[in-house]
Amino acid sequence: MKSKMKQGDVWLANVYFKDKHQFKRLPVIIVANEMALDIDVIIAPVTSHLPRNKYDVVLEYWEEAGLLKPSVARTSKIISIHGSELISRLGTLNEHDLSKVLHTCKELF
Repeated sequence: MKSKMKQGDVWLANVYFKDKHQFKRLPVIIVANEMALDIDVIIAPVTSHLPRNKYDVVLEYWEEAGLLKPSVARTSKIISIHGSELISRLGTLNEHDLSKVLHTCKELF
């Protein structure tokens, strides 16, 4: 498992989609705080698709976070993955974007 994970980090990860029975490599945001980071990691998937609902957070500072395209955090799709599924760290969310993502997560859950 990666030892330098922290809330707000953006990673490339292998994420398992149960409905398709397959893994997909995509960017994710670590939303768990440092006290919750263990073998499993709580993440929000990131997509370059347009927002679908009020729980999709448009990332204003996507380039600063190491993303290649304008991106959206899908907070309604929060999942837990094993830390070994994290491939490489892309960057860290800007404080403004992280605050919006965490606020939306709290609103949803």
